[in-house]
Amino acid sequence: MSNSVYSKKEGAEELKRGIIGLNICEECGGFCTESVPLIEGLPVNAQVSLMEHSIHETLKKNSYLFREGESVDSICIIRKGRVKLCRYDSVGREQIITILADHDIIWEGMFLDGSIYPYSAVCLTNASICRIHRDDFIKVVDNPTAAMNIIILLSKKLHDANERNMLLSTKDPMARLAGFLMYRVDRSATDDIVLKLDDIAASVNLRMETVSRKLREMEKMGLIARRGHARIKVMDRDALREIYISQ
Repeated sequence: MSNSVYSKKEGAEELKRGIIGLNICEECGGFCTESVPLIEGLPVNAQVSLMEHSIHETLKKNSYLFREGESVDSICIIRKGRVKLCRYDSVGREQIITILADHDIIWEGMFLDGSIYPYSAVCLTNASICRIHRDDFIKVVDNPTAAMNIIILLSKKLHDANERNMLLSTKDPMARLAGFLMYRVDRSATDDIVLKLDDIAASVNLRMETVSRKLREMEKMGLIARRGHARIKVMDRDALREIYISQ
């Protein structure tokens, strides 16, 4: 085969490299859409078009991406940083729905007319955000790959929601906390969980005092190691899983 003949994938990669040289996003260091499951399989020209229409923001810790009740009008791509999705009950107690990190996206409800956010998004750290407006996304995305990506993501979201519901229905505090630690570490690239005590408590709907006490018990058992006030290293995944599933 001649060297001038490229596979479809090789040709796409060469095109991408050429386009990036002209259209690189200074905030992201490349395509905003790279490593984003909803978008990464789209043709290069579609990714470029989305990137050109994206809005880039650098938000400080404790800043809001949006507040509960605001209209859903865009995809939010978390390029760097950690963001919590949360809401408050009638007496003002915070409930953390989930915590998102690099390359995660917030897009639920985007395709529903009149959709509003059922939660707020708050930065746990300084965060680099790229937003793609719904109208820009719909104009560009008319592709079977995008449809399949959406189906896969919806399936993952449903599985994740079911897993969290099972976790929160666990009555024993030790088992619930063990399940949460497994839930977080399974979604981490390392064995470390970086969360403050109050964020953990809000995530599992337990009092901070209860969480602190159970973490100390786990540390004495050699299941975890606490590194400072906001970092937990999981030392024995199997033992944590056994605590969780035995209840």
